[in-house]
Amino acid sequence: MSLNINNLGLKPKGYDKHGPMFDKKEVELVGAKLINTESFFYNKGKNMTTDLNKATELLDDSVERFTASLNKFNNLESKFKDDSKKVASSVKDAEEKLIQGISRVEKAANFERLERYVILLERAANSMMQLAELQKDGRLEKIANAIK
Repeated sequence: MSLNINNLGLKPKGYDKHGPMFDKKEVELVGAKLINTESFFYNKGKNMTTDLNKATELLDDSVERFTASLNKFNNLESKFKDDSKKVASSVKDAEEKLIQGISRVEKAANFERLERYVILLERAANSMMQLAELQKDGRLEKIANAIK
């Protein structure tokens, strides 16, 4: 807030390109009067109070917005934590069921007999491939006629 020159009793002594010019002694006297009557400090204090109130409002608004954002962040973090616990629990359950299933298969299956079946199947497949080669060459028919 600027002071009104007309209310202070100051009158310009002249003008230049920058505006009005004042006598130094008159300006000092007016300044001393303002300080002695405390009106200078009262005006400054009034301005400072207004500025302080504005700053307080801005700060309160900023704190409120920051608190709201922090609360949103905390809620999101809690949701992620809960979701990750659910997923971890599901993975553990699936792992346990898989282990139980494999255990049941191992108990039910006779791996020694299964191994013998695999060996017999491999021999049979090998024999069929050899017979197919013999048939392709025409030798299979000759061997069959020889056996009869």
